[in-house]
Amino acid sequence: MEKYRAGFIGCGGIATAHADGYRHVENAEIELIAGSDIHPEGEKAQHLAREHGIRLYADHREMLEREQLDLVSVCTWPRGHCEATIAAVENGARGILCEKPMAVSLDEADRMIGACEKAGAALAIGHAHRFSPQAVQARVWVQAGEIGEVAMIWGHCTLDLMNNGTHVIDLISYLNGDSPPRWVMGQIDRRNRIEGRRNHPDMPAEDMAIGRVGYENGVVGFIELGERASQSFSFRIIGSDGIIEVNSPDGPPLKMLSSYRSDGWHVPRLEETYSNICGELEELVSAVEGRGAHRSEAKIARTALETIMGIFESSARRRVLEFPIDVGDFVLERMVREGLV
Repeated sequence: MEKYRAGFIGCGGIATAHADGYRHVENAEIELIAGSDIHPEGEKAQHLAREHGIRLYADHREMLEREQLDLVSVCTWPRGHCEATIAAVENGARGILCEKPMAVSLDEADRMIGACEKAGAALAIGHAHRFSPQAVQARVWVQAGEIGEVAMIWGHCTLDLMNNGTHVIDLISYLNGDSPPRWVMGQIDRRNRIEGRRNHPDMPAEDMAIGRVGYENGVVGFIELGERASQSFSFRIIGSDGIIEVNSPDGPPLKMLSSYRSDGWHVPRLEETYSNICGELEELVSAVEGRGAHRSEAKIARTALETIMGIFESSARRRVLEFPIDVGDFVLERMVREGLV
């Protein structure tokens, strides 16, 4: 197995989960080296340093220049993702796992993709639920035709589009075999004028959002976020011959009702894995070593961000939009600035 030097840009709570994932990777020998944070003296950064024996820096560029890291986890607030990712690859990183959302605009996402392609580095985005055993098995069922022809995938959760919404939209895409989106229509409510949440303190957010997305394969995705949506991170896949439920709050992680099976709701035994983030990191190593593409590679993850921007832009224009979504800025921020929400 190859040996890798790994580090973190941003040393908050999610970096701790990344560190634990690195410790349990089974397809490489990974040494945790260093981390940078705007508050290296803070409790979370200090805890990460104590637990994993890493050096701390206040400036990520200094860390990258000195430590010559092979793998970098970008765990900053979203506005820092683009610059941190480009800095990492410019300093020799071979693989980067950047937390979600990928960026705050499509222009930033394209800059990240371009920089990594130029350097030959692997860039994956932290849509970790693609690695949950229930999502993996649900996708297998869908592709095997267990519920016939899929008509709709409905997903919902708490909070806003740039927060949990990116997970909801990305997992709908994954369950749908990553069929390309063709159109989107959406609406948002921002009556409470939210400016920042705990993990996204530097960004505006909406109170509620709904989106309807049409995919190339004919499936429709329906997205609900916010205070009046169902608060669980759950999905229902509706087919011509059955239903699959993922993360049902009142049931098992995965169950299926199919006309092809006569035993009622089918609940499978799921594969046991250490953690979704560990799975992400093992697949990042495989991508770095040329043994296959990452299921959350940047070009796939960009689709979730494009869909989010499409929902915002559809709300602003009051009409359905066709893909590609031709906006380069952070649409919600523009809507706030122009007094639309």
